[in-house]
Amino acid sequence: MEEIPLKKATLSKTSSGKYYVSILSEIEYQPVNKTGKSVGIDLGLKDLVVISDGPKVKNHSFIKHYQKSLALNQKHLSRKTKGSNRYDRQRLKVARIHEKIANSRMDLIHKTSLDLVKNFDVIYLEDLNIKGMVKNHKLAKSITDASWGKFIEVLTYKAFWNDKEVVKVDRFFPSSKTCNSCGWINNSLTLKDRNWKCKCGLVVDRDLNAAKNILNEGLRLNNISVGTTDHGRGAQIRPEKSGKSVETSKKKIPSGSETQRSLVVV
Repeated sequence: MEEIPLKKATLSKTSSGKYYVSILSEIEYQPVNKTGKSVGIDLGLKDLVVISDGPKVKNHSFIKHYQKSLALNQKHLSRKTKGSNRYDRQRLKVARIHEKIANSRMDLIHKTSLDLVKNFDVIYLEDLNIKGMVKNHKLAKSITDASWGKFIEVLTYKAFWNDKEVVKVDRFFPSSKTCNSCGWINNSLTLKDRNWKCKCGLVVDRDLNAAKNILNEGLRLNNISVGTTDHGRGAQIRPEKSGKSVETSKKKIPSGSETQRSLVVV
């Protein structure tokens, strides 16, 4: 086995009391093979990722899953005297629950993003205004738990490493309201409507329909002049401000894209 030269080792301790050694070395990265395929994905709360060709990745809602245990341990922590041994032991219990939530979420994000990059050369998704969406107090906790921003960040740098593209379709494009079969726009669609029937008779799954429309719109925008694009197709939506319809991962090199990699040993 070829020896890998080590450049630096960093020892760190987490809030849960675990020690890690991060070893920095330089290796040649081997990109995954090209497939010649494109895909549209829709990010959601019930399903984290809905893929245009059918499969769905379930959103496990890790905060919701652990919230009872977390609330109980935080309640016990609040009753302990700061600086005491009992306080320190209880603090570690709370930290380990938070660590479990974070690790579970990142495990799902890494596995899902890698699977997409391995199977598709171009990945189309919606340019979501996540900061604006979390201002909705009814959905803020669920959106934060889904961690769309982190998923897009990880997907983008993995695509860059493997010479593939992540293309963002304009956020004002009515992907959920447009029938992917005939193009009719259902302006009366609400958030609670998970399925709806088009005038052409097609019964539409909201999220799968959105993923298919994102794929079609992305392919269309890649083949026409950006300046002549009508994102709304007549839908009742706000006008575009930036004038930019498509943003690809190749325009900016994300952090962590160097040839250096870190190996973490517990």
